[in-house]
Amino acid sequence: MKNWKRLLALFLSGAMALSLFACNSGDANASGYPDDSSSGSPDSAASGEPSPSATPEIVADLSQSALEFAVGLSPTDVLLTVNGDEVQASLLCYFLGQACIQTQQYMSSFGMNLTDMPDMAGDLLEQGVQLSLYHTIVRQKAAELGCLLTDDQTAEVKEGLADPQLENLIPLWDLTDEAVQFIFELNPYYENLLNAVTHELSEEELEAYLDEQGEFYVKHILLKTTDDQEQPLDEAAVAEKKQLAEDLLAQLQAAEDMPAKFDELMNEYSEDGGLATNPDGYVFNSEDSLVGGFREAALALEEGQLSGLVETDYGYHIMLRLAFTDEMKESYQTTIRQDDLEEQMNQWMEEAEVVRADALSTLDTLDYYVRLAAYQQALSEQQQADAPLESGGVG
Repeated sequence: MKNWKRLLALFLSGAMALSLFACNSGDANASGYPDDSSSGSPDSAASGEPSPSATPEIVADLSQSALEFAVGLSPTDVLLTVNGDEVQASLLCYFLGQACIQTQQYMSSFGMNLTDMPDMAGDLLEQGVQLSLYHTIVRQKAAELGCLLTDDQTAEVKEGLADPQLENLIPLWDLTDEAVQFIFELNPYYENLLNAVTHELSEEELEAYLDEQGEFYVKHILLKTTDDQEQPLDEAAVAEKKQLAEDLLAQLQAAEDMPAKFDELMNEYSEDGGLATNPDGYVFNSEDSLVGGFREAALALEEGQLSGLVETDYGYHIMLRLAFTDEMKESYQTTIRQDDLEEQMNQWMEEAEVVRADALSTLDTLDYYVRLAAYQQALSEQQQADAPLESGGVG
């Protein structure tokens, strides 16, 4: 999917989360990615919009811009200077709004509201500042390292900026043209810097990393010797489980296609409660807490090798060590490279010359959040009401 479409979806989902977006924007969900099942009118309990009971009703003044109403700022007010580059309120407050939305969506899963947690305001403001700092430095370092946008990336950004949906979305956030372009260029600049600063690991480097992390991929057939309360079964039941485990192991050792036979027997006999959600096996690392004997037995196997009977406190296991798939290896490659870049970014951020405007110290994050929600709701309703007239429909 094109980067600009992801970012346009983020605009849409953010607006919906704050204002129960009433416009016909059903191509984005709360994650910021397209979802054909989206209704375009999310439930407030699952969105980033504060519960109506959380704050008094706020009547939005649409004669003002979004930032003027929400926080008393002009979009071009400078809130941050990073190595001499200015970050305006338009961009920083957008990042702050996204931080609020994501936090509210998380809290909603616990039946909580962001507005009930005033102590979080400072942390959220700092998230907005750090996001602004981070992405400003990404662009600065991309320029220093000569990895600016390619012609294809520039064309993709231009295509995104031409999308007609932006006409209604930009006023909801009070974004300047520069801020919109900055946001649409986030992904390509990040990708270019990632490629400039990190490298794809060789097979040997990747294997060394997996070994260092204690990562392994395994399937197992479990015949439990405990009941649902994890109390030991009686001796006769345990002996029966062991006999069955030995029979299954013998079938596997005699099978012409052992991996296929393993899946067949695993699906028929395994009493692993996690099988339904992990039908393709488990990936563990050195930090995972495993029942005694399981890790040691798995790591003793070569990839593709079948174990004997492995007894743990849970019962009898038959294990099959698996090779990491190409998809898994690609995921590890991405994670490792991103971690390497993050380490470098942390250093650059610590070294950066950052000047914070006085307005940041008086910015009330939660007040901004609820007032912006009220403004976006009112403006969205006005846009919807005006839409039929603008399109030549019946008034």
